[in-house]
Amino acid sequence: MENRVANRFVEQVNDLIPQPEERDAIFRSLEVYQQTLDLLQLVEEMMKYIDEPTKLELFEYLRPLIPPKHQVEYDKLAPPPAGQKLRVVNLRRRQNESLGFAVRGGFEHGIGVFVSQITPGSQADLQGLKVGDEIVRVNGFTIAEAIHEEVLNLIKTYNQIELKVTNIGMLPVRDKAEHDVTWKYVEKQASKRRSQRDSGRKSNSSLDKEGEEVKVFVNLRTAPTLGCSIISGPRHFPGIYVEVVKQNSLAEKVGMEAGDQIIKVNDTSFIDITHKEGIPLIQSGSSAMNRQMTQPASPPPLPVADDDSSSLNDRSAVNDRYTDDLAAEFDDIIDDEHDENTVVMEMKI
Repeated sequence: MENRVANRFVEQVNDLIPQPEERDAIFRSLEVYQQTLDLLQLVEEMMKYIDEPTKLELFEYLRPLIPPKHQVEYDKLAPPPAGQKLRVVNLRRRQNESLGFAVRGGFEHGIGVFVSQITPGSQADLQGLKVGDEIVRVNGFTIAEAIHEEVLNLIKTYNQIELKVTNIGMLPVRDKAEHDVTWKYVEKQASKRRSQRDSGRKSNSSLDKEGEEVKVFVNLRTAPTLGCSIISGPRHFPGIYVEVVKQNSLAEKVGMEAGDQIIKVNDTSFIDITHKEGIPLIQSGSSAMNRQMTQPASPPPLPVADDDSSSLNDRSAVNDRYTDDLAAEFDDIIDDEHDENTVVMEMKI
């Protein structure tokens, strides 16, 4: 399996990275990581060459090559898969209050419309709009072929605004009108991540408190069992949860903990699934897991084990302003006085 995963990564690098010297640099970076296990250095080196949204999928093909003990950290450091999930952000225009965001891009530039700035504490900020979000729909209207001005006018038409967005994590850049559009990563938590690693402690940001998605690939051929059991939640916290994680087990190495809620397996939602329906989906010869991490204010108490508790220990178990034509702030909006053996498993803790 390892050779197949490595070959798939090589094929994708060859397909997505046109320059031979850049391909060689990517492979060298991976070799250095295998020697030093410096994960942050690996991700930063990869970001030099994975420099536009169409290349971001390479991080997903790299993920299975990362050892289990680094999977959780990798998912925090690596950019998320581009455009895979739509979010809905609802805004309401109020007198003497700006919505608090700026955008750039448009169909006339051959790109979508991206959120380029969020005013801290603004309505957009409080409703979860993020720098690097691409706006896909405005009040139900698809804007894939809308020019910048059309998008602005559409948003200004409504007092109640529903935006459907997807996070790309990159922003388009053009320093001069005659230049091609390039891309830069949203700074996100980059400097904070480095300081976290250097200080050896976790961040106390609201993002960390609320949680984030973490994908963990587990190759069960490397261990006889996964080493955990699951249980149905209590009535007021329905769902399927990890009940016990055995010490020194594969589950422990990849960061699974008692109380984690399984929310999805291979695109099958576990939110409303029964215990009996869920077990066969988990026990499907898995070699990968996708774990969604959050830190609830008061995690649900796990019920006492009963018939709805199942061990997964057998072999088949889970496993800026730039040129005006590209970047334009929402002045009228910011300031209203202006007019295969793989199971993908998501878990919540």
